[in-house]
Amino acid sequence: MTGASDNAVTIVGGGMAGGLLAALLASDGVRVRVLDGGPPPRAPEEDHADLRVSALTLASQAMLQAVGAWALMPEARLCAYHSMSVWDGDGTGEVSFDAGQAGAPALGWLVENRSVVAALYQRCLALGVDWQGGQRLTALTRQPDGWQLTLESGRSEQVACLVGADGAGSFVRHHAGIPAPVRDTGHVALVANLVTGQPHRHCARQWFLTSGPLAVLPLFGDGLQSSLVWSAWPEEAEQLLALDEDSFSQALTRATGGQMGVIRVTGERRAFPIANLHASDYVRPGLALVGDAAHVVHPLAGQGINLGLLDAGVLAEEVLIARQRGLPLFHDSALARYQRRRRGHNALMQRSFLTLKTLFEQQALPVRLVRNTGMHWVNGSAFLKRHLARAALGLHGDVPSLARSETVSAGVDPA
Repeated sequence: MTGASDNAVTIVGGGMAGGLLAALLASDGVRVRVLDGGPPPRAPEEDHADLRVSALTLASQAMLQAVGAWALMPEARLCAYHSMSVWDGDGTGEVSFDAGQAGAPALGWLVENRSVVAALYQRCLALGVDWQGGQRLTALTRQPDGWQLTLESGRSEQVACLVGADGAGSFVRHHAGIPAPVRDTGHVALVANLVTGQPHRHCARQWFLTSGPLAVLPLFGDGLQSSLVWSAWPEEAEQLLALDEDSFSQALTRATGGQMGVIRVTGERRAFPIANLHASDYVRPGLALVGDAAHVVHPLAGQGINLGLLDAGVLAEEVLIARQRGLPLFHDSALARYQRRRRGHNALMQRSFLTLKTLFEQQALPVRLVRNTGMHWVNGSAFLKRHLARAALGLHGDVPSLARSETVSAGVDPA
């Protein structure tokens, strides 16, 4: 067993949130080690997009640029989206807005998860991060001056600064004794890659159907490539997955009202259960949770990974402030500020997504009339549409300074 060091940080989990946190800290000279259960990340090599893609806000892009990871992602595999359109699939309500209403060059970017993780991995290695793949924890216990880790290899050691970035089923969170109630949304998310009959024109589209939200997101390529995230009740999801490719494509074309022309599914389809999770605390002495280890939200607004990246940015900011003040990196005050800045914001976002989901599930005629009238009213308000566009940039609330840097230089008002 090795002794704990309070001037080094151990991160369990090498996904996007863990990788960004490692790169942010290492960029400022903090010694960082990543313990990741998987093999070293690799970028996708195929011409077609991976099934797992994310819509990154400009705030997320700014932080990835700040650590040098954005430049490592092939430009040809990135797709900016400049506008968003949302429809009530059971009515006439529609809301559309674009980046110009927020004075921004784009609302965000559609990127493959593997591309982001691989770029962060490369930057971490260049910054001197000790990235150890194939390392899984088998035990975690609290000690008077840190946390004792035991790995599958049998190695045991003590660390003073520990981060759980190990996903929704977080080993770190569970063994640190932090409750995280899981709420089943009742939905299953179907994901697939699509070729549409009409070009996407860099617009992210979403239909709120009676069964759940359906999103068609633009991807790189010839302008006809898109990504599908279709949330449905388990019975309907099972029926959709059982359809052959042509029948599924026809069902999807009908569900989108033909607005994207005839849609053709390419490649495999996968389904994932959707649950909401929120840890009762993000911190313990000498320990912090980020990303899905702390919270999981419904994918209807595509904000899950952006919230996790903001966690990483805020935690890095507070840790570096503590160091500047001559305090231990994970001083209680730094962790308390991190929790205060992030937990309330994430809880608000989670409640907002659940409220939207519940609202659009209601089929009573008075509710549908109010819903559609409200959408028409919002769509006719330049002020509200500017507010929605700014929210889509990820700049609302107490975000880390690095998340604002590139957007400010691009002419976006950070207020």
